Amino acid sequence: MRRLLNLNWIRSFEASARHLSFTGAARELNMTQAGISQHIRLLEGQLRESLFHRLPRGLQLTDAGEAYLRVVRESFDHLTFGTAEIFGHGEEGLVTVRTNVAFATHWLAPRLARFHAQFPAVALRLTAAVHGMDTVWEGVDLEIRYGHDHASGLSSQPITTDRLFPVCVPALAATLGDPRDLLGQRLIHVIGNRQGWTDWFAEAGLRGVTFDQVLQTDTSAIGLELAAAGVGVALGHSSLVEPMIEAGRLVRLFDAEIDAQGPFYLVAPSDRPMRAEARSFKTWLLAEAASESEAPAPAPAKRGRSRRMPQRSAALASRPGRRKRAP
Repeated sequence: MRRLLNLNWIRSFEASARHLSFTGAARELNMTQAGISQHIRLLEGQLRESLFHRLPRGLQLTDAGEAYLRVVRESFDHLTFGTAEIFGHGEEGLVTVRTNVAFATHWLAPRLARFHAQFPAVALRLTAAVHGMDTVWEGVDLEIRYGHDHASGLSSQPITTDRLFPVCVPALAATLGDPRDLLGQRLIHVIGNRQGWTDWFAEAGLRGVTFDQVLQTDTSAIGLELAAAGVGVALGHSSLVEPMIEAGRLVRLFDAEIDAQGPFYLVAPSDRPMRAEARSFKTWLLAEAASESEAPAPAPAKRGRSRRMPQRSAALASRPGRRKRAP
């Protein structure tokens, strides 16, 4: 088993190397000169190497001591920076936002540069929301959630008003003439969403249909990336898919759309005051959302063939080979 180094010995070494004096190190660390000297002797014994030349009027690092000092200082710096990044101790400007992964990836990320330009002194820490653990608010300033299910003691404000419509890669879109064609495609469904393909097909005039191929995932972020990879067709929230449509990674299919039952919300505890930095992020986020709330939904992609949207689906429901219902 590897023997761990004594951190008190290393701390005494680093202070002695800085002062080039056991007396100076002892004064800084509130120890005796003899105690510092003993720590150095024990460390040198474990390393089997001298770290200092003992001179009549002070200390001088050996070659090994100089090399080791660089390692120790780099380790101390790494520990200090890592602690600040993870825990934020002493950083008054740090704002911790727990967020829905899809919202952070597809809505928030493309806009964050504007926040940092407006509030350069505010540091952000984004953490992924984990199902079943969002009741713990220690160390969290704000949370971005999807849907209406909020516990008591929380204040919430809607961020988006979403519509749902099918999206896929351009090459696949060129082969789809009307909603009936989707029944033979792999349809991506997000587990836990209250709305899905059955609702959209009903809006498109195809009620009671069944379809063969369903691929399930538990986050919209994964679902949209699967669609962008050409795996299938996803039902996209308008606020999330617009950047992917603008970039040409996805295209919208057909005019039919349904209103999302739950928007994304900005949530915070109502029983404690909000810090100024968190208020800055909240104000900026809601202003960003308001400035884009009236933007029109992306137009459906143009396809080489077009058919009239069916109004009845009795024949479709009785087609052979349609076994599974949309989840």
